[in-house]
Amino acid sequence: MNLHPLLPELAGPDLAIAWAPLEALSGDPHPEEWEDIASAAPNRQKEFVAGRHLARALSDQLGLPPAPLRRADDRAPIWPIDRTGSLSHSDTLCAAAVGKRGTIQSIGVDVETIGRVEQKLWPTLFTEKEANYFSSLAPNTVALETTLFFSAKEAFYKCQYPLTQKWVGFQDVEVTRTDQHTLAIVPTRDVAQTWHAAPIHKVEIGESHVATVMLLRV
Repeated sequence: MNLHPLLPELAGPDLAIAWAPLEALSGDPHPEEWEDIASAAPNRQKEFVAGRHLARALSDQLGLPPAPLRRADDRAPIWPIDRTGSLSHSDTLCAAAVGKRGTIQSIGVDVETIGRVEQKLWPTLFTEKEANYFSSLAPNTVALETTLFFSAKEAFYKCQYPLTQKWVGFQDVEVTRTDQHTLAIVPTRDVAQTWHAAPIHKVEIGESHVATVMLLRV
């Protein structure tokens, strides 16, 4: 399996993060996992199986035993008791993170195709401050920046949801650039919590995709 490390500076003996082409992650699903996806459309089955294969490969890197990764009623993965993690898919790529439960509290990973966020979606996905920031940018940088901010919100949501079990809307948080490699997120309606303070790390995958990771250690 041809895996590509994602943000290796974050990884270690307790955390593995990687991406791979969807086509490289084909194969037979775990029988228990297949129960959760048997009636889905073929493309959705392909994404589901790819994410589980990648998660198992990363679990193996950490010395964790094989285990099925079932899906809850809210569609979130049900991680085994000894690990936590996050999965993401784009049009052609899959990304995943797996961490040991004793040291990793939660993690969110997201991968997106650059340019997928059309301007007509800005009022839904972004706050007025974020939209004004995009409008101030050079035209050739807008596609990357809007995709990056959208991805950061997705990574945040995936990181906070296992802790809160609460849905967070796109207008409920605001993203800002911290530096070339990280972003910050702040709530627009609620009081800031511990998970809002964690940086969101970003990386570009070639010229076509961007990935973001939010990590909370114990």
